[in-house]
Amino acid sequence: MFSSLSSSIPRKRTMSDTLPNEVVAEILSRLPVKSVIKFRCVSKTWCSLISSPHFIATHLSRALSNHKYPSNLVFHHFDYPLKKDRSAAIRIHRLSLDPEMQERSLVTQESDVRGDPADFIEFRCSRDCMMVIGSSNGLFCLTKGFDSYVLCNPCIQKAISIPHPNIGLRGLETQTHGFGYCPKTDDYKVVRIVHAEGTTHSLVEIYTLRTGAWRSFMALGPPYYFREPFGSPSLRNIFFNGAVHWTARTPEHQRPFHHLIVSFDIEDEVFREMAMPKSLQDEETFELFMAVVDGLLALIPYGDDQDVPVWVMKEYGRAESWTKQFDIKFEYGSYGPIGFTKNGEVLVEHEGDLCSYERNSEQSWYLHVYDISDWLYFDTYVESLALLNVADGVLGVQATSYCVSKIKAKEKK
Repeated sequence: MFSSLSSSIPRKRTMSDTLPNEVVAEILSRLPVKSVIKFRCVSKTWCSLISSPHFIATHLSRALSNHKYPSNLVFHHFDYPLKKDRSAAIRIHRLSLDPEMQERSLVTQESDVRGDPADFIEFRCSRDCMMVIGSSNGLFCLTKGFDSYVLCNPCIQKAISIPHPNIGLRGLETQTHGFGYCPKTDDYKVVRIVHAEGTTHSLVEIYTLRTGAWRSFMALGPPYYFREPFGSPSLRNIFFNGAVHWTARTPEHQRPFHHLIVSFDIEDEVFREMAMPKSLQDEETFELFMAVVDGLLALIPYGDDQDVPVWVMKEYGRAESWTKQFDIKFEYGSYGPIGFTKNGEVLVEHEGDLCSYERNSEQSWYLHVYDISDWLYFDTYVESLALLNVADGVLGVQATSYCVSKIKAKEKK
């Protein structure tokens, strides 16, 4: 009696029943990633919708175009094995450089300020001491040693292992990496350049997320040495204007010696060369940091001088457009640039501390981040759903099974 009575009671209609899928998708695409992930558990329809490539791309496009979206500068910090479980972790600190939002202190010779920002995402790694070689759209590419690669999205706590590359190393080769996104094919690519000692050209192979495999690049790579040793954040590559950029130099036996910029177009898969400012081409005694400043490709040579110039390329691809934009000035101590924010401030490592340099006032501020090691990485960051629809996620298995179990429980009711 009670069973038949309860079965005759109509089920309460929800938003997922009354609204068209197009309207639901429009609403969900405006929500933060963490909220969207939870809504996968509402129904199979919503789970399928949110995991679709079209929705993931739409959500990303809206996030990138929305100026109110919190795409703050991020501090990627590599923690060495923790005492609790002996596993490695990456902490992504979202640093707000608004004086009213971020606690910070003016840099003076008497300052001694340390702190730990509470706003961060922690991502545990299955492999110790992995390094970030690039990031795009909230997705990070990490590597360890010569043949271990991982793509991870810390926001959704998911990672996938990349197959071992086809080109092996025998001990006398050096390798360089790059990572970027191709909007035309909605695909992420890893480019790997292997340069054997004593040879004039390098070998190149490319990994694409859509195929899940490496393939050889038909043409030989550029005949240059890339200034990108492991563990040096100041010499990392950057992904800008659809291409990966590296600072490079001619081989030691080749004269005249000069520095240059080598780029690799992610969509067309073509290498290109760009000249540096003439004053930087022949100098061998400084470090070179490459970045994006005010939406322009920039080079920052630094060494022992207190004044560090910032050069920008006013017209992309034209060497004649290099212009010295401003100088970074510290009154004392050694320092090196780490990154630039969208509002024009410069992040520097100064005497072992992380500082923000305001170029208009020429004042510096301690950011409350401590334990800075050589293994760190800076870039702008936007939360995304990248990797959500990719199989074989290292950390995505538990989240998926949990979501499915919740849906089945709802259907039984």
